[in-house]
Amino acid sequence: MAPEGGDRDGGSGGNDSSYRGAARVPGVSPESVKSSPLVPRDDGRTIGVSFVRFTPRTPHDPRALLWNKRSPSGAAAFRQLRQQLIAGNDPRTILCTSANPGEGKTTLATNLALAYAEIGRPRVLLIEGSLGAAALSEVFGFKPPIGFGAQLERHRTLPDERWVVVQVGTQPLFVMAAEPHRCPQCAAALRQDARFCGRCGTTFSHVAADTLDPAGFVAAVRRFRETFDYLVVDAPPVLARGGVHDVKDVADAVVLAALKGHSLRRDLRRAVEQISPTPIAAVALLDG
Repeated sequence: MAPEGGDRDGGSGGNDSSYRGAARVPGVSPESVKSSPLVPRDDGRTIGVSFVRFTPRTPHDPRALLWNKRSPSGAAAFRQLRQQLIAGNDPRTILCTSANPGEGKTTLATNLALAYAEIGRPRVLLIEGSLGAAALSEVFGFKPPIGFGAQLERHRTLPDERWVVVQVGTQPLFVMAAEPHRCPQCAAALRQDARFCGRCGTTFSHVAADTLDPAGFVAAVRRFRETFDYLVVDAPPVLARGGVHDVKDVADAVVLAALKGHSLRRDLRRAVEQISPTPIAAVALLDG
């Protein structure tokens, strides 16, 4: 990653599980998930968040540059971006987005969260803010015990219910992932608004929600800020339908991903204009 700001697109205990064969259970509650509470903070405040530990397996997803070692210079650039942010105003809630889909925002969010987790002590929560293109569970290789969208829905009527996140190995990195939309017959990945599976021909009436409830998301972020030191949000693209506008107000800073040879200057200018007045902390220029 060649920074203009970037480059390409703890708790204890817990239950070790990969979730790779976990069933998708509509309406599952946190009480039905075997998880461990995060320990209270030093100031004695209760937390209301529990976790299940996931042990990553190799080979790692190629988007996780800090894990797969295929691009030492790219990994170093994400660490440089982390230090650049900390040396600035040290934002605690960072939105990672792009002008359009497919320009590396998930790669940016994933590696920035991994870079913060390398510090060792701060708790880092990586949040799936783009329900219409859920990808974090695929990057890390687990099935969420309860997807973020389902938890947001439950908290509308049960605001005091605990949140369930996934801890990645023994790192102080936690992930709040949404469940990818998959065909109930063959498990093929589908668009969130799909009613037909192109692989097996199955049709279905249920359409997964593809946008966040802004009020619910803001309330969740406020709660997470009490528990985690850094929040990194894989946000929707700025220029896409149901874009970043519903979630940008929670950000202390925005990092914009751009893909070499793909992203257009005019789209980047439009994205910066639409995000304003939320500050752009950096632009991460990612290799295609």
